[in-house]
Amino acid sequence: MRLPYNPGTPVRLVSTYGRREDPITHEKGVPHWAFDLVSDGDKTICAVVGGTVLQSRMVTDMTNPTSEWGNYISIFGNDGRVHFFCHLSERWVSAGEYVAAGQAIGMEGSTGRSTGSHLHYEVRVSVTGATVNPEEILGIPNEEGGYIVNIEEVKIGKRTDSEPQEWAKEAVEWAVTNGIIYGDGDGNLMLRETCTREQVLVFIYRMFRLMQGG
Repeated sequence: MRLPYNPGTPVRLVSTYGRREDPITHEKGVPHWAFDLVSDGDKTICAVVGGTVLQSRMVTDMTNPTSEWGNYISIFGNDGRVHFFCHLSERWVSAGEYVAAGQAIGMEGSTGRSTGSHLHYEVRVSVTGATVNPEEILGIPNEEGGYIVNIEEVKIGKRTDSEPQEWAKEAVEWAVTNGIIYGDGDGNLMLRETCTREQVLVFIYRMFRLMQGG
């Protein structure tokens, strides 16, 4: 699970999935079957899952309901669902192109019906089918708040355990020096309490190489 931004990017969920007050007309109870996300750093938008680009377009026909999305990209994901990335300022992929999970596809913007720079991220079971609550895909709750993007996981808030305990400092310094653990760019040291399989294998491999003198 990952947020649609580059790793290390601080992101705010500013409008949740469900009904809300329309930000322009202020009408109550208007459906909003998506997440609105705002980056407080890098505005690069990345694919949440791998898949094929279905559409990469700017809709100018105001009779088309999708015109309020402005610049948008839709991707038919390997998970069988369609992912929409809307209000972009720039689009970097074309229809028919295959994109990998985490690949940069555009820039957050404020095109279409928008009150400011943000990403409208919507997921459907098909192009015109029922929507899916994005919390199931992104791994964050359907609640307004701030989050940090990581490669394999989404961590809520900022960790406070970057300073090792006194009894562990010598071991931590040795591990950092030898590249076995490393900083994540947000003041934290990896290993974390959860690791991917790839990370565990890299740590074991590096320790093996050190023992072999390589």
